[in-house]
Amino acid sequence: MSALAPLLDQAQRLGLALAIGFLVGVERGWKQRDEGEGERAAGLRTFALSGLLGGVTALLAPLGGGGVATALTLSFCIAFLAFQLREASVESDNSATSAIAGLVVFGLGAYAAAGDPLIAASAGGAVTTILAFKQSLHAWLRAITWSEARSALLILVATFIVLPFLPEGAVDPWGLIDLRALWMLTIAIATASFGGYVALRVLGDRMGVAV
Repeated sequence: MSALAPLLDQAQRLGLALAIGFLVGVERGWKQRDEGEGERAAGLRTFALSGLLGGVTALLAPLGGGGVATALTLSFCIAFLAFQLREASVESDNSATSAIAGLVVFGLGAYAAAGDPLIAASAGGAVTTILAFKQSLHAWLRAITWSEARSALLILVATFIVLPFLPEGAVDPWGLIDLRALWMLTIAIATASFGGYVALRVLGDRMGVAV
């Protein structure tokens, strides 16, 4: 049983890589469901196989010294982007979403095989959600004002760019000033305030205040 454990783990990881590609492929294929057979450059099968190929590539990397994995990665990127470019020229479509999605699926398939499966699965779900809510996201972008977008960006900058660089613990001899704790408190207050504003705008004065 112990000898089969590595093989079972690899099989499970390849299954996850295939599942990630399948999940994204369902979303992409559903949006192209009215197109005839052979008219779609990338549908359900293409994305599922892209995820599986990413997983196989990651598993081959230790065996081939990296050369095989690099060759497969470059070949996939060139071939996939070439087909997407051809489809874009035929349909006069300037969107790069499907091309980026294919590369992300390949990368997540590779990470599912060589990295943390939970993170890979979560990222795959996040990618599918972003793709599926295209109309809602575009409508949201059209609805918000620049001041609202700026406020959200400032909170994101404060959280993910400034906060990691602040030292932990007190910075004064008396142990009274903790910059990281103060900054986290600032972020929490700003987030709560912005969340309240969004609730008022989306749900109205009555429900928004209650939220």
